[in-house]
Amino acid sequence: MTKMINVNINAGNIDPKEGEEWANEIVNVYADMEITDVQATGNSISFKAGLSGMDDTTPDDIKQKIDEYLTMNEAFSAQNISCS
Repeated sequence: MTKMINVNINAGNIDPKEGEEWANEIVNVYADMEITDVQATGNSISFKAGLSGMDDTTPDDIKQKIDEYLTMNEAFSAQNISCS
């Protein structure tokens, strides 16, 4: 079973639809990542993320992937990323 981690990203001004698309696109970059419950507003994106089949995924594992993805795809300016 995949352990899911809550991800909250505080961002500058972002179009909610673009925020949702950005989050859903992660699974195309990281084949082992699963994303559910995506919600985006004008200044934040939240979702649950996990690594397929891993029940020992840590918040730091997910944060590292998010940081890498933000470096590759700078669709917005992330001010704070929390994973718990």
